[in-house]
Amino acid sequence: MTYTDDDPKLLNTIMETIAALVVVMDSEARVVLFNDACQTLTGYSFEEVEGRPIWELLIPEDEREGVVDVFNDLRSGQFPNQHENNWLTRDGGHRTISWSNSAVVDDDGEVQLVVATGVDITEQRRAEEAKREIIRSQAAREAAEAARDSLRLSEGLFSGIVDLCADAIISIDLEQNIRLFNQGAEEIFDYTADEVLGEPLAILLPNDVRDTHADHIHDFSTAAKPSRRMGERGKIFGMRKDGQLFPAEASISKQQIDGEWLFTAVLRDVTEEQHAREALKRSNEELERSNEDLEHFAAAASHDLQEPLRKIQAFGERLHSRFGDGLPERGKDYLDRMQNAAGRMSELIDDLLDFSRITTRAKPFEALDLNAVVDDVISDLEVRIERTQGQIDVKKLPRIDADRIQMRLLFQNLIGNALKFHREGVPPVVEVGTQASTEDDAEVCRIYVEDNGAGFDEKYLDRIFDVFQRLHGRGVYEGTGMGLAISRKIVERHNGSITATSTPGEGTRFVVTLPFEQSDHRDEAGNEQ
Repeated sequence: MTYTDDDPKLLNTIMETIAALVVVMDSEARVVLFNDACQTLTGYSFEEVEGRPIWELLIPEDEREGVVDVFNDLRSGQFPNQHENNWLTRDGGHRTISWSNSAVVDDDGEVQLVVATGVDITEQRRAEEAKREIIRSQAAREAAEAARDSLRLSEGLFSGIVDLCADAIISIDLEQNIRLFNQGAEEIFDYTADEVLGEPLAILLPNDVRDTHADHIHDFSTAAKPSRRMGERGKIFGMRKDGQLFPAEASISKQQIDGEWLFTAVLRDVTEEQHAREALKRSNEELERSNEDLEHFAAAASHDLQEPLRKIQAFGERLHSRFGDGLPERGKDYLDRMQNAAGRMSELIDDLLDFSRITTRAKPFEALDLNAVVDDVISDLEVRIERTQGQIDVKKLPRIDADRIQMRLLFQNLIGNALKFHREGVPPVVEVGTQASTEDDAEVCRIYVEDNGAGFDEKYLDRIFDVFQRLHGRGVYEGTGMGLAISRKIVERHNGSITATSTPGEGTRFVVTLPFEQSDHRDEAGNEQ
């Protein structure tokens, strides 16, 4: 399973060993990580869900619209503390999952990955429903003796379900004495039920909150709200039998039974989730440091590295002009190789600088006519078009929200590649237009750049978008192997995607998918306008 190309081992190890459900999705809700806990719960393997929107296989049809709405909120940077939905399992079952969410964002604040951490609360929900059934039965038992028998049966069922729940379920009375302590609580707190039943709740609380907890219970008993969901009280801690503290999330409800107030808490140990969030936070911080290092390198490349290269080229030209006639053929060959290598190095540094500045020097999105952009690119490529006897056919293109400079660089790379990688003796023919979508998605446009050139084997499709990757030798085609990597980074910065289809000797078709409208417009510093 691959989550990142940089250093996946540490993060994947953490993700696969925690008991919590962890799903990582890209900005289109496609699954890029589905840890072992998810696979065990659902019966689906990572390979079956990889690259598919999260709702396609796992969400019941009547809940999909709601899940799409939640994901759109997450993608726009809104992260609710808690939400719940059902998951389908391979055997046709349903599991209720409680989720918390975080994100990996780029330098512009754009959400690149959504990280969802979940806990299976199916048994908890069933226990709560059984509890409600018991209360209804208790209210009715004064009316008929038959209801009393039904209540006893429901109590037995409730007891069994509560003990099956992995979360801690604890009930206390108004004096805060423990009245119910399920098996999940025994495992989390390391006490047996016999040890705590009838004891004050304080034995499960850190010392510094014991004095104030009674006040909280009193206030809650007089409040109109009958329950408080997980996360509403912020960070809380429990204390195990050996005195060890652990972070927790808890929901609490109150019921008045036979004139007596009972308070029931469902508590979850979130130690593993916290460790996972801390690991992701460290990864984000490392990513930020890497981006800063890249920007510093780009500045060094622009100034410190280019200067000695200019001197090499300048003195090489002087050597060639003044002493070239006196050099032997081998000396002239060495000099030409030196000049060519210096030129390639200069181009490579410029390309690296462009690559690093796609996010650090990005311009704000604006309403942009792509026809005007492509016209400008064709004008810039006029000499190359004449030299290759090429033909460019541009269909009607849409208006979209985009960075003008980056769109120009994108089309310059794609059209320039189509002209460069032409077959010997065959003038290049390039067509630029929009592609009809079989997905009927009115929010995105699909733009294609198609040529009749050399083509490539599609087994190298992923490779061609990586930096420094070339499928042809320098002696056949010029270039540094950075153009498509720059193109992909531009498209991803615009919340889009790029792919290609190709046949060797017949040509290539690149397809760029971009939103018509961006969710926000940001200035050069990444602030919303």
